[in-house]
Amino acid sequence: MSDLAEGPELEDLRERVLAAAYDELTRWGIDRFSIVSLADRHGLDPGMIRRQWGNEERLVVEVLSSWPGKEMRLPDSGSLRTDLLFLAMGMARYVQSGLGRTLQVTHVIGNPHLPSAQIRRAVWRARASRLRIVVDRAKERGELAGGVDANTVLELLFAPINMRALFTGEPVDDDYCRTIADLVWHAVTASGDVEDITDQPAAKANQSTTPPVIRRHPSAR
Repeated sequence: MSDLAEGPELEDLRERVLAAAYDELTRWGIDRFSIVSLADRHGLDPGMIRRQWGNEERLVVEVLSSWPGKEMRLPDSGSLRTDLLFLAMGMARYVQSGLGRTLQVTHVIGNPHLPSAQIRRAVWRARASRLRIVVDRAKERGELAGGVDANTVLELLFAPINMRALFTGEPVDDDYCRTIADLVWHAVTASGDVEDITDQPAAKANQSTTPPVIRRHPSAR
């Protein structure tokens, strides 16, 4: 976050800078992002931007780590299974939108040794630190299995969605999100191996002898 002072006018200026940076990133990506170019194209003072954000990296990290939050609200249903579904659906909406897809593409690391690769890692860490609250709440409720890392849970949830949206072009609908959320929930929770893993009453009545049936997305058949 920047150190911009409080006040309506300064807050308005801050939003103008963030919106301009967002526009620049969707046009040119992380590797070609420049405060000087941003200021020139959007009629802003580059000195002011540098005083408040310091450098391109800090500005890019703030924009890319916070902007998905405008699309994704943190769920708090009291159940990790439901919260994972809401997170998955939120990510699907974001990454399948025009601007969301463009921004996600900028995260692809072509050369892990370039300085901009550090920016991409910083953006993910900032996003994860906000979203992991959902997993931390589940841990407090005793839902998680021992040794489960919150960031890994988020990676398991979001990776298949990004794979379909950005690489294979397959649909990421609500049913697919539910499938992924359920699979992640079963993998990371203490009760995921026995609790409500099938909608078939007969199977539930004979869980001790009947192998669990996990619902599959239609496209997996």
